[in-house]
Amino acid sequence: TAHASDFCYTTSHDYLSVWTTQYSIDFYEKMGHYARIGGLEVARTGDDSWMEEIKRKLSSARAFGTRAHYVSPSEIKEKFPLIEEDQVMGGLYDPDAGLVIPRSQTVAGKLVDAAEKAGKLKVFGNTPAKSLIVEGGRIKGVVTHRGTIMADHVIVCAGLWGRLIAEMVGEDLPVMPVDHPLTFFGPYNEFEGTGKEIGFPLLRDQGNSAYMRDTGDPATTEGGQIEWGYYEAANPRMCHPRDLLEKHEARLSPSQRDLEMEQIIEPLERAMELTPILGELGYNEGHSFNGLLQVSAGGGASCGESQKVRGLWYCVAIWVKDAPGYGKLIADWMTDGRTEIDHNSIDYARFYPHQLTEEFIEGRCYEAAQKIYFPAVHTREPYASGRNAKRSPFYEREKELGGYFMELGGWERAHGYAANEHLLEKYADRVPLRENEWDSRHFWRVSNAEHLAMSEDCGIVNLSHFHMVDIEGPDHVELMEWLCAAKVGGDANIGKGVYTHFLDDEGMVRADFTVFRMADRCRLVNGADAGPRDLHYMKR
Repeated sequence: TAHASDFCYTTSHDYLSVWTTQYSIDFYEKMGHYARIGGLEVARTGDDSWMEEIKRKLSSARAFGTRAHYVSPSEIKEKFPLIEEDQVMGGLYDPDAGLVIPRSQTVAGKLVDAAEKAGKLKVFGNTPAKSLIVEGGRIKGVVTHRGTIMADHVIVCAGLWGRLIAEMVGEDLPVMPVDHPLTFFGPYNEFEGTGKEIGFPLLRDQGNSAYMRDTGDPATTEGGQIEWGYYEAANPRMCHPRDLLEKHEARLSPSQRDLEMEQIIEPLERAMELTPILGELGYNEGHSFNGLLQVSAGGGASCGESQKVRGLWYCVAIWVKDAPGYGKLIADWMTDGRTEIDHNSIDYARFYPHQLTEEFIEGRCYEAAQKIYFPAVHTREPYASGRNAKRSPFYEREKELGGYFMELGGWERAHGYAANEHLLEKYADRVPLRENEWDSRHFWRVSNAEHLAMSEDCGIVNLSHFHMVDIEGPDHVELMEWLCAAKVGGDANIGKGVYTHFLDDEGMVRADFTVFRMADRCRLVNGADAGPRDLHYMKR
């Protein structure tokens, strides 16, 4: 979009995100378009839960090799003088965080210009795709009002409009635009004459679902102001791509919608407690707006080859901080069939059909929008929408037994049963007590006792949720022998289950599962979340 805040933080609990951010920072810096100004994340005084999340972030930062570290209230004040020191109890500082300058849109334009100049790229501005040409299940070209471009590969990186392109081949993408209030206050002339695009470090106030930065020297792009952004956690305003305005209809741009002050008044008042300068400066109403950005129903970007059309690739829901990194991933993926980092968590092939329906996408994206900045999202946090899509034949009985249900791949799975809680007395000395609330959240101790009981006796485990595919035909054993690392062929393996892997031609692991040899076919039994992805790999 033309209005991204262009922040780059390396802090995340997801290593893929850290990798793409670090790659992107290096990429921008080599271009001479990165201000390594540093970034703060603060916990407000009394907000113990957010302080705990910052500590967890620091643990991830150490694990992933970043330089983020703890800072005290006095250190926060020293780095960011606009803050009220008594309003914070501590935080983290990421010295490698910074800002893409002058703006990511400008930097993208320079990349386009350079590629054109090198003769590697042809650009057709203001030329929307009208339809896609597909023959024999493969992409063949793109139809525009100015003519048809024939192509063996097409990449959909149209951002907010990506779903409209996917619709042309009968697919959907599990993403949805959402309003993001972005406001400006000024004039603020602290850095007049410095030529800087930004003077102080970036500031994240995630306990208030907000962030802020100065815009540097008044002579720079949007200088002489304070920028304050907010993510609406209570009632995010979603916008389906088909409802986006055309360029001639929009007051600012198709990805910018008007902002009403009532949207932000409460969090803005809280922001003024932390940084009073926002109340002292004038509010630039005409410059403030709702900037649309994409949230994902799948917990991240949606990238990879179409499930229906070979040669059609998707790369949507990418933040500025990750953009060059994702460009690298897609380039390697298309060229070599592999990437140097595990990309399964963002692979479009992982979605089941029910996860690509309008209702599912809308519900999950709404929940995702509530959690962009706040609250701290637990790794086992269950979704409330899109539930009960799949139930096993034992579901009603499991409910009677007091099943604690979580969801995977649409399946309702019991992670323990209240009916077995009496086992906790028997195994009390062998079942650890998770004293920290975060460690025990969405975890049921009875499941530990159930494991111990099964080790000593016997029990039934419901495996209905496993993804199962039967491979049959005259060459089905030869196909599995070619795909699998373990020996699955030969008469001796008929009637047996063989745990094995798919490896690529460099011996890298693509998947793991169990193959059951039957007299007339092979049955591949896989994890519920990995099944669709590995099925597409076999078919391709």
